Amino acid sequence: MKTIFNSIIIHFDEIGLKGKNQSFFIRQLVNNIQQKLQSDIKIGAKKIVVFWPKDKNWEEISLLLSIIPGIAFFAPAILCVSNLENIKSNAKKVIEFYTPKTFRFSARRADKNFPLDSMTLSAELGGVVLEAFPNFKVSLNNPDINIRVEIEKDETAILGQQEQGVGGLPVGTTGEVLCLLSGGFDSPVSAYLMMKRGAHVNFIHFQNQTINKGGVEDKIKDLVQRLSAVQGSSKLFIVPFADLQREVIKSVDSKVRMIVYRRLMYKIAEQVAKENRVLALVTGDSLGQVASQTLENMSVISQATSMLKLAPLSGMNKIEIINLAQKIGTHDISIRPYGDCCNLLVAKHPETSSRIQDIERAEAKIDFKSLIDEAIKNIQTFTF
Repeated sequence: MKTIFNSIIIHFDEIGLKGKNQSFFIRQLVNNIQQKLQSDIKIGAKKIVVFWPKDKNWEEISLLLSIIPGIAFFAPAILCVSNLENIKSNAKKVIEFYTPKTFRFSARRADKNFPLDSMTLSAELGGVVLEAFPNFKVSLNNPDINIRVEIEKDETAILGQQEQGVGGLPVGTTGEVLCLLSGGFDSPVSAYLMMKRGAHVNFIHFQNQTINKGGVEDKIKDLVQRLSAVQGSSKLFIVPFADLQREVIKSVDSKVRMIVYRRLMYKIAEQVAKENRVLALVTGDSLGQVASQTLENMSVISQATSMLKLAPLSGMNKIEIINLAQKIGTHDISIRPYGDCCNLLVAKHPETSSRIQDIERAEAKIDFKSLIDEAIKNIQTFTF
């Protein structure tokens, strides 16, 4: 569809609260947008102006911008010279493009030398539209479309229909983390929430003994591919875990197998994280969701390493997690069937209040170190 617009206006909210380092966050957001849209960009007064990419339509642009952390809202816009006649002419074009039954104008002047104040300009633009299109009506409270008019000294932006961004902070502004990625709903959502807080997320997956090894690996790669659309690039480390899994099943009491299993994952993840200068591990734990996620068990599992561990889903329930998975596009990948070893690891009545001394005593009887070293030596690394 042919467009009347020549630019996209992007606004941020949380970045605006930053102090002296605000420019760092804005530059990173500009870089992230540039990576997606491949277009010229400039920074305006509390906004980012993207010149319309020649090879993309609005549907494509909207899809790309709607998943970039750091954006509060965005809209197609007409940029024009800041004189009244130009603004009136282009305001009519925007209204005619949308043909709403009801509308309003919301003008804002960054340039206080503009001859009309914001309220007067909004009213005058409304009058111009009503004269040209008498079937349309003004609605200040619930219009079909609210046309923002942002006036700066040299140019004015007349915005079309606004779309909501995901908010948060731009990816790449708060450091690198490593997410323990399973094939379920939780860990991909956890990774996404860390991206929203400005972290660049890499992934580690522990490849269990399963009849459908290829299918599981494809599923994990598809999840990372989907999440990479949010942040631009990712690394995936796949750890061969079958030997460790067999040793846990053979040598550890079924009541605490899952706890020992998770601790082994943490120990391997910590080594991978340190080798890649990553500052924290991320998990999909949700407090109380399963037996290994009681406070007592999470504490014991966490003590496997000294590294900072983040669990952004701690306060969310399963329905909230699944709803967010649907929103970010990981749900349909996560729901694909795959072989799960949990039935071999979890007892009918698993321990919910483990003690660190008991777990460490059980681990000391087994030579896990050589198995861990072997698993780390055979890690496969993929880049997305």
